[in-house]
Amino acid sequence: MGRTIVSMVVVVVVVASAVVLVTVVMIGGTASGTSCTSPAPGEAKGIGALDAEQVRTVQVILSVADQRGLPPRASVIAVSTGIVESKLRNLDHGDRDSLGVFQQRPSQGWGTPAQVTDMTYSAGKFFDGLIALPGWESMPPGKAAQAVQRSGFPDRYAPAEVEAAAIVADVRGQVGVLPDPCVPSNVVDAPGAVDRALSQIGKPYCWAGGTTNGPTRGDGTSPPPCGPNSPGFDCSGLMLYAFAPYSTLPRTSRMQYRTPGSTQIPVAQAQAGDLLFWAHNTANAETIHHVALVVKPGELVEAPENGKTVRQRPYALNSAGLMPSAVRVGA
Repeated sequence: MGRTIVSMVVVVVVVASAVVLVTVVMIGGTASGTSCTSPAPGEAKGIGALDAEQVRTVQVILSVADQRGLPPRASVIAVSTGIVESKLRNLDHGDRDSLGVFQQRPSQGWGTPAQVTDMTYSAGKFFDGLIALPGWESMPPGKAAQAVQRSGFPDRYAPAEVEAAAIVADVRGQVGVLPDPCVPSNVVDAPGAVDRALSQIGKPYCWAGGTTNGPTRGDGTSPPPCGPNSPGFDCSGLMLYAFAPYSTLPRTSRMQYRTPGSTQIPVAQAQAGDLLFWAHNTANAETIHHVALVVKPGELVEAPENGKTVRQRPYALNSAGLMPSAVRVGA
C-alpha cells in the first residue's frame, strides 16, 4: 500500500460534520445510480472541505457499494481508507508501485496499473477484500481497513473513521443521482468454460498436469490412473484449460484467487463459470490449496486429488474450508 499520510483530518472532521448537520436535516434521503451513464464533468460539486474530484471519488465508492448491496459500514470503511491513502484522489503515483484511490499495488496482485486507476475497479477490489474477512461487519473500521490494505502503518486508518462517516452522510444527502458503477464488460463465456471443463471428465488427476492446450502428465509423481500414457490435470490445470479461449489465468489455485481483472463475490452468489476455492484457513488466502468450477449453483466440476479423476459433484456452502468469496473471471 502507498504511504500518503493525510494531514487534513482534524480540520475536515469539524467542517464536514457541520455540513452534515445542515444537509441531512434539510435534504435527507439517499441517492442511487440508475443507469450506466456517469455524471458529465462538472456535475459533481464540492461540499464542505471536499472539492469536485473528491466528491466524485466518494460517489463511485458509494455506487459500487450500492450495487453489491453492502451496508453503510462498508462505505465508511472504504472512504476512510481512501482519505488516508490518497486524500480521495485517483493518484497516478505512490509508494513503490502504489496507484489510485486505495494505492493498490499491481505487483501485489491487485490488478494492472490501468485497472487500479479505474475507480470502479479499485473500489470493487477493496470491497472484495473486505467481504472476504470473516466478521468484518463487527470489526472496528480501522482494523478492517488494515486487514484489507496490509499497510506498514496499521494504526493510521482508525482516526479517519469519524471524518469518513461525515463525508458519506454528506454525499448521500446531495441532490442528484450517484453514478452507476457499470461493471466493465470484461466477462468471459461462462457456459463455454464450463463445457470445456466438463469435456475432461474421466481424465486422471496428475499433479502439475494440464495446460491451456489440454491434459499432460504433470511432473510424473502422481500414482495411477495418471501415467505415461494417461495424461490429466491438477485442479488449477483444469481451470487453465477451461478458460483458455477467454482469459489467461495464473498457474496455481492460490494465484487464481487473485486473477487480474477478476471480481470476488460472496460464495452464496456464485453462478456457472465462477471459481470456488478451498483453504486450510479461510481467513488467509495464502493457505488456498484447491479450486473448482461452478457448473450451476450447488454443482461443480473439479480435478480432485491423486488417485482420482476429473468429476462433477454437488457442493454445499458450509463445506469445510470453502472460501467465503468466489471469483468471477474477467476477460
